[in-house]
Amino acid sequence: MTKILGPLLTDNIDDTKYVRLIAPFRFVSDVLYREGLANDVTMPAGFVMDFESVPLIRGTSKRAGAAHDYLCRSDSDPVVSKAVAAQVYLEIMAYRDGLLEDGLLGKLDRWWRRRLKYAVVRVAPGYFHKHKVSATYEELAGLI
Repeated sequence: MTKILGPLLTDNIDDTKYVRLIAPFRFVSDVLYREGLANDVTMPAGFVMDFESVPLIRGTSKRAGAAHDYLCRSDSDPVVSKAVAAQVYLEIMAYRDGLLEDGLLGKLDRWWRRRLKYAVVRVAPGYFHKHKVSATYEELAGLI
């Protein structure tokens, strides 16, 4: 069963889009379980990420963005394909949205946003497996 196990605690890095985990963040993924992979994932404190970077609809699911950023690293535990990382992103967005209580229009709005964001991260070229989990802000921002 998909679960978020604890809060997502971060600290901003200056005036950038990047943040750093100040405590480990754990989640359990049904997608990873179905793939035969370790499904209880712990992201380490110090992990640097940008949550979500899909233009126009950014920032609607920080936990899903964090999990996706972690799974896109070349040495994440477990190491997954781009397709699986995108499926986990969709899974955690749906989990979070399922915890919200609102009407049919709210559910429909979140459904199309999830699908659009999933499609973008699934097909867009980008940083998949280009950095390690321990990558610094300077590495991610291209400063070094």
